[in-house]
Order: sequence, then structure tokens, then C-alpha cells
Amino acid sequence: MVVMGFRHYKNLVLHKAWADFRAEAERTYLGVAWWVLDPLINLAVYYLVFGVIFSQGGPDFVPFLLVGLVTWRFFEATVVRASSSILGNVAMIRQMAFPKVIFPFISVATCLMEYAFSLVLLFIVLLLYGHTPSLSWVVFPVLLVVQVGLVLAFALPLAALVPFVPDMYKLVTQVLRIMFYMSGVFFDIERLSPKLQLVLGFNPMVHVIGAVRAVLMRGEWPSWPVMAAVCGVSALAALLGALVIRRLDPLFAKRIAR
Repeated sequence: MVVMGFRHYKNLVLHKAWADFRAEAERTYLGVAWWVLDPLINLAVYYLVFGVIFSQGGPDFVPFLLVGLVTWRFFEATVVRASSSILGNVAMIRQMAFPKVIFPFISVATCLMEYAFSLVLLFIVLLLYGHTPSLSWVVFPVLLVVQVGLVLAFALPLAALVPFVPDMYKLVTQVLRIMFYMSGVFFDIERLSPKLQLVLGFNPMVHVIGAVRAVLMRGEWPSWPVMAAVCGVSALAALLGALVIRRLDPLFAKRIAR
């Protein structure tokens, strides 16, 4: 068993994330192209259904839809991957002794690398539809931090539970599916009744997607009190998840070895 110092954990996270990123890219013939094709294919499908068949949206519906899809895809893919990150790294857990909490962070780092390709596509589409950079764009990195914090709020507690309750992974995918249809990816939350907005507002992705649209499409600042609330709740949930993982750390190897 190799015991590593804390100073090595950051290097381990980055090295493993890069290795996973390369492995994912080399797994298919098109490689990294899929991280651009995937949102494009989804965009085409949802535009056909909601933009053409149901005649929703307007001239800006394509960038409106793509912002929602790209933002949601990062959240969903990262939560799913990170929730099984401890269970999916049996070999490393058996060979090395280090805090298991690093595995969700590895998943987040890997998904951020993939997210970068989708963001390039998103910014190109925004420019093609006349959404030129404005002062509000400078806060997009802040919104990215909010997204990462929200992901960790879900991923850390789930990563702690999945090795002991495998059915939790299946439940996560179903809950995320419900959240997707209630997040405002393909409809404008602000057009709904105040009562319905209040109900859907319990889904944090409603506020994140809305903030990204406000910043990138309308040149507006996000609602800072709302973003602060999302960050505060996310920080508490992530901290709780990290503490649970730390508490259960000695048990993971025994559980996974069964």
C-alpha cells in the first residue's frame, strides 16, 4: 500500500482526470468529436419537436435551447460519473491508501475537460445568432464555479452511498431525468405562472440555466442573491458528503472487495 502526502493529491487528481479524458477520447473512432456532436444531435431533436412540431420559441430558440442542453449535460454527466466514482476505481483503492473523496473530484475534472468542447460550440452558435460578447460575459466563469459546486453537492453524498446501496445509482438516473424535464431546458420558466415558477424553483438547475442565459444571451447580470443561495446550499451538501466519505473511508475497500 502506498501512502501519499496531501501535496500529491492535486497531482493525482489532474493526472487521473487527464488519463480518463484520453481513454474516453480513444474509446471511439470519432473521439473528442462526440463531445461536439452529442449536443448538436440533441439540439436537432429537441428543436424539431419543440421548435417545429409544437411551434415554440422564436428566432433565438436555437441558442436558447443549446444553452440549456449544454449546461444540463455537464451537470447530468458529471453527477452520474462522480456518483459511481468510488465504486468504479476498485483497483486503485486496493493498491493505494488515500482519501476516497478525491474520486468525485477526478470525475468533475474529467467532465470539465469534455465540457470545454461543448462550450466552444455554444459560443460559436451564440456569435452566429448575433450574441456578441458583452460585459456580462465576464461573470460566466463565476457561474461555472456555481455549476461545479452544485455538481459536488449531489456527487459527494451519492459517491458515499452508492458502494453500500448500489440501487441508488439507478435511482439517481431516474431523478435526473425528472429534473431535466423540470429545469427549463426547452421552455422559458418566466412565462409560467408564479405558483408554478415557485414549485419548479426548488430545482437548482432552473436558476443555473436561467443565469447562464441571462449572462450570455441577454447581456444581464445573474440574480446574485439566488446564486448565493445555490452556492450556500451546495457548499453545505458537499461538505456533508465529504464528511460522510471520510467517515466511511475505512469501509470502502472491504465493501468493494465483496
